[in-house]
Amino acid sequence: MPVRKVVTRRSNHFRGYHPSRKNGIPIAWESQLEASFLRLLELSPGVLTYEVQPSLEVLPVGSVETKYIPDVCVSFIDGTTGWFEVKPSMRLLNHKVTLKLQAVTDHFERSERVFHIATEKLILATPMADNLLTLMYHRRGEDVTETYEEHLNLKFERFSPETIADLIAILGPQEAWRLLGLGYIGIDLRNPISESALIFLSGGHRHENFFS
Repeated sequence: MPVRKVVTRRSNHFRGYHPSRKNGIPIAWESQLEASFLRLLELSPGVLTYEVQPSLEVLPVGSVETKYIPDVCVSFIDGTTGWFEVKPSMRLLNHKVTLKLQAVTDHFERSERVFHIATEKLILATPMADNLLTLMYHRRGEDVTETYEEHLNLKFERFSPETIADLIAILGPQEAWRLLGLGYIGIDLRNPISESALIFLSGGHRHENFFS
């Protein structure tokens, strides 16, 4: 549960809720950049769950004791955990901001936790950001059941689809895009989505290992 309320009526910023199948509940965001980052987490196969505003940290910044709340805590499939600050790169040019974030980095290192700063250079990189929006639009409907998975495997063994066009020809556009949105069928998020795009029948979507 977040340690502070993210979405409030008095806020003058863009804030809202992000639908999350991984968490089973809508997840609050307090900037457009953070909303885009949550889309990346939602569709990254290595991410198990994630939580916003996850903890209250108390740390020294210079000679002053300061409170700090990370933007997101991510639990990965491999059992590791990462804490993230989502920040526009321009803000990192501010001396006070960089001083505080260095203190935060040192604080997490002392407690043997991994801390990352995610900027728009990662989060809004194209065409990945556009691909995430497209896939989130189709991320709906029921999860793939064991019985339906067996049915799909039989079809894939028979027709061996290699591209989105092949998948559409076998399942129809609505079901093909639903499976892509669910991440049951994967694509390389770093490449533009087109009907000629290669698909992965297992392992979900592909992208660089941003979280190492």
